[in-house]
Amino acid sequence: MVKKLLKHELYALFRVLAFFAVAVVLFAVAGRVLIAVLLAHSEESGLVVILTAAVCVFYVISMLALVVAAYALGANRFYKTLFTGEGYMTLSLPLTPVGLIAGKLISSLIALFFASAVSALSITLFLVGWNSEVMDTIFGAFSSLFKVISEAVYTDPLSFAEGIVKLIFSIPMVLLIIFAVISLGQTFTAHRKGITFAILIGVYFVWNVASSILLYPLSVLSELVSPHLTNWLVAAVYAGIDVGCFFFIRYILKNKVNLIA
Repeated sequence: MVKKLLKHELYALFRVLAFFAVAVVLFAVAGRVLIAVLLAHSEESGLVVILTAAVCVFYVISMLALVVAAYALGANRFYKTLFTGEGYMTLSLPLTPVGLIAGKLISSLIALFFASAVSALSITLFLVGWNSEVMDTIFGAFSSLFKVISEAVYTDPLSFAEGIVKLIFSIPMVLLIIFAVISLGQTFTAHRKGITFAILIGVYFVWNVASSILLYPLSVLSELVSPHLTNWLVAAVYAGIDVGCFFFIRYILKNKVNLIA
């Protein structure tokens, strides 16, 4: 049943994300073509310069919009299918709260990976056919990056592995926090959307304050002991947030959903 839920969620997400993805690719191709025209006809470039600049700006905006849309659609699907009229149908499925949360989370993560992949593809299309000097500069930058990564893996593989662990815990963290805030907001009897938005702003503020007051000093102190301790402290915080949000959402769905409905 989780597979069926996942299939339904992915269909609902991708039928909207597909439009954003197509726009990103089209802007990338259009920008590349206009730049080629600009380089070939630089003596008559007034209008082309303006058009190229506009398309490139829209291209960057469309990439940002694609990623934001992946988050927003995931959050909207979580809210709409659990805490509105659709919730009666969703909650009637033979699924536990854990299955429901897993289906929503996995589908949203797939949407995020899709947005990242489309952005990477569009950048590749945008870079195709540049002259050798530009390509050498670009490949040189990437080569330097890969060299730094390879040296880090070779000299301190444990720190590299710890960075991967932190990344694994941090990727779903934002989504789980959003899902938890939505769940908490729906427990109120009035002005749920406004309260949910206020809670989200409060969580963002608390996170920034806590990061400055607690996480940063702890990281500095742990560095004096071992750089690995810092990595594991951060990973533990991320993992704790993930687990805490997951079980909080489960508690709301299992015990408070009747009050919400």
